[in-house]
Amino acid sequence: MSTTAESKLFAISLATLQPTEAVDWDLYILPRDTDQHILYRASKYPFHAKDLQRLLESGVTKLYIPREERASYQEYLRENLDAWLENSAIPPIERMETLNQVMRGVLNDSFRKPDTDKVVNRTIQFGRQAAAFLESETIRFDDLVRVLQHDYTTFTHSANVCYYAVLLAKSLGYEGDDLTQIATGALLHDMGKLDVDQHLLTKEHRLSEAETRQMQKHPTLGFRRLCRQDDLSAGQLMMVYQHHERLDGGGYPVGLPDDEIHPWAKICSVVDVFDALTSDRSYRVALDYDTAMESIERDANLAFDAEMLACWKQLISTNVGS
Repeated sequence: MSTTAESKLFAISLATLQPTEAVDWDLYILPRDTDQHILYRASKYPFHAKDLQRLLESGVTKLYIPREERASYQEYLRENLDAWLENSAIPPIERMETLNQVMRGVLNDSFRKPDTDKVVNRTIQFGRQAAAFLESETIRFDDLVRVLQHDYTTFTHSANVCYYAVLLAKSLGYEGDDLTQIATGALLHDMGKLDVDQHLLTKEHRLSEAETRQMQKHPTLGFRRLCRQDDLSAGQLMMVYQHHERLDGGGYPVGLPDDEIHPWAKICSVVDVFDALTSDRSYRVALDYDTAMESIERDANLAFDAEMLACWKQLISTNVGS
């Protein structure tokens, strides 16, 4: 059997593979107690249900494919995502991991080559899938966090805010189409950052006053990008435009008071700041949940809706370490 360097391989979850008469990629396996990958199955050879079962019984959860086949694998995931999300034979957290892997891959590609129509179409699809899955399945918060990335790139942050927004909205009593719209709005909430000087997003030190003013334009820039999309609702646009407004009128871009801020934007505001605080930034490491919540709670009824904040805190505390 052949071996290959890990740097040339890309790990894929075994849960994403379906039995087929021909796999599209060479599949590699990493045996226990070794750092040498070996060829498990060459491309175009069948991959049967019994093969999948044997791997699972032996404790294998990941296989590896050549890194240059990553785009092909992402397309394979996109084409089969609905079927996997509805497959109750796969544990919910593994389905969640697949959803997140596909979503992050597509958002990464979309945000690097921003075509507004394509981004909106893809986020609507993912918003529907994320909302339907999280509405129908019970996912513990700490289990969800384990499958998320916390590097605070724009596309990673947008995916995290989507999941968090759906969990919070669900806890507040939203359901059905409202959850779907909230999920999509959350995915799009930072769309305006595509029109901000990109070096500001990865700067290793805190922004200067002038740079902060430029960054604070992103809600307006995002709204301008999206306001002519006839497949987005007013509530979704307000998630983009108002997620940095504060109840006391001290937010941006307008400085709206409490009663003029859309409820969905208030949901987005809570989880947006929570994910920002609990993600690694270029100028600081992530805060733990307790410290992040203490920071956010200092602004209850000033920046954040106190009822939503209390609901979010309760959701976290009953699902972490219990």
